[in-house]
Amino acid sequence: MNTPEPPAPLEPSPADDARIERMLRDSSPTYIEDAGFTARIMGALPSPQRRADRRRSVLLLGAVLLGCGHVAVFGGSSLVALVATIIEQLAAWSVLPVPVLGTTFTVGVLACWVMVLAAGWWGWARTR
Repeated sequence: MNTPEPPAPLEPSPADDARIERMLRDSSPTYIEDAGFTARIMGALPSPQRRADRRRSVLLLGAVLLGCGHVAVFGGSSLVALVATIIEQLAAWSVLPVPVLGTTFTVGVLACWVMVLAAGWWGWARTR
């Protein structure tokens, strides 16, 4: 019957520490020769998946268009009446007692939309 061997120590020996420290001090600070290990690992990594992002965007756009089409086809006259009611309420609410505030409010809303769209575009461009 074989006797089990003791497990290898988890802590490196002082000789290993000294050898590694010497290698780090003697070699250039930019690269430690690893006999092609880094190149093999980098070659085995999968390529970036840009196509998946485009596919996800197309699927989302298709789902939105399908949902809008579904609402337009099956909404019927009740949908038209609801939209007309909402537009009437918005028109009544948008009448402000001070005439100058209407223009200021419109410009402010447009400025906010431009900032939101610019921030969205900036975030989208950073992920590309």
